Amino acid sequence: MADLISLAVQPRTTTGTRAAKKTRAAGMIPGIVYGHKQDPVAVSVPMKELDHAIRVQHARTFEIAVGGKKETVLIRELQWDHLGKEMYHIDFWRVDASERVKVTVPVELRGMPKATGGGVLEQPLHTLHIECPALSIPEAIRLDITNLTLGAPIHVRELTLPEGVKVFEAPEAVVVQLKLPGAEEPTETTDAGAAEPEVLTAKKPKEGEEE
Repeated sequence: MADLISLAVQPRTTTGTRAAKKTRAAGMIPGIVYGHKQDPVAVSVPMKELDHAIRVQHARTFEIAVGGKKETVLIRELQWDHLGKEMYHIDFWRVDASERVKVTVPVELRGMPKATGGGVLEQPLHTLHIECPALSIPEAIRLDITNLTLGAPIHVRELTLPEGVKVFEAPEAVVVQLKLPGAEEPTETTDAGAAEPEVLTAKKPKEGEEE
């Protein structure tokens, strides 16, 4: 699980496309802090510091200080450039240490099946919608598939989850299986819309948007 780390941010007094470009040219990323019925606050975040926190430390929650006031925030949305390489804009959502949040996390497969029986590895679920404590968001749900066998798929109900984590996908949904070529596709059931807000979504800014 990602640790809660401190992130240096600065208040941002100018907004708009030109101001955002200047912010990024200075090595900063424009962002917004909002939520908990408080006024939104425009901020700028050091690009290298945020990139390291996300890619290396896998952080999702941070402690920031805006105007001398410390707050705990969750990444609600992270926008990338059209190539998906550089961060473009970030939205932070205020949270309490005791609060539970709804997020999307990846499913990571570990190992390889000892015997495939002629089947091909298939993973219908690459991500899971979960609810968990705001300060204990798992980096991923990891699944050992060493003993996976043909005809015995692993379902959501069979996952070993970190303490305090609730999954919204249907218990009978198949996470991973060995499938014979040409076999019928499994039916996947999810609880649509259950995991708002999702985080770390890669969304290209639309033409004409402010940031």
